Amino acid sequence: MRAFTLMTAVFVLVAAIGPAAAEQMPAPGETSSEVPALYAMHEVIHPLWHEAWPNKDLASMRELLPQVEQHVAAVQKAVLPGILRDKQESWTKGVEALAAAAAAMKTALAASDEKGSLDAVEELHARFEGLVRLIRPAMKELDAYHVVLYELYHKALPGKDAARIDTLADGLAARCAELRAAELPKRHAAKEAALRPAFASLCAATAELQALTAETPLAALEKAVEKVHTQYQAVEALFE
Repeated sequence: MRAFTLMTAVFVLVAAIGPAAAEQMPAPGETSSEVPALYAMHEVIHPLWHEAWPNKDLASMRELLPQVEQHVAAVQKAVLPGILRDKQESWTKGVEALAAAAAAMKTALAASDEKGSLDAVEELHARFEGLVRLIRPAMKELDAYHVVLYELYHKALPGKDAARIDTLADGLAARCAELRAAELPKRHAAKEAALRPAFASLCAATAELQALTAETPLAALEKAVEKVHTQYQAVEALFE
């Protein structure tokens, strides 16, 4: 009943705001940096890497192989959410490498090749971890900023919705304040000297956009949004 009520509310909301505005709303899950099929694969990666591999247990590896192949197939079919569209090329290459590692594991196990099996499982684990890192947000504050930027850059701007751009610019400014005040995760602490100035540049570009109004000519709004987007990409690149 709860699910039905929620779905009904969504339909009512879409009907109320009208088709044009609904087209600019992010679809459910579109702004979430998650790929469920990849996270589900951890169920087999964990015993494979932490139990079978260190014990050189080829028998357990053979038992887990069908699950590995099922999860790889699911990851191959997975579709990245819209907010991760810029990572599509790297994702595709990573998935291909994951599948190749699984195939190598199957071949080595069939031949009872211990070294080949261990190497293949190690490669499979590395490729899995690589995909997780690819889609894992570098910082929750940066991810929160990106959620707003996504709607701004891929919805409001193409829709030439100046009023919405104006509102979202305020949202970006708030997220930028949180980003500048945030403590870096330990895994990125070594990059602080480069990241702090990059955050400052991003927030400066955001402030320039926020200073504009809905009455500002669209060309000027577009230029300001493009500058913010470019600065965001520069920040994100530093985490790679």
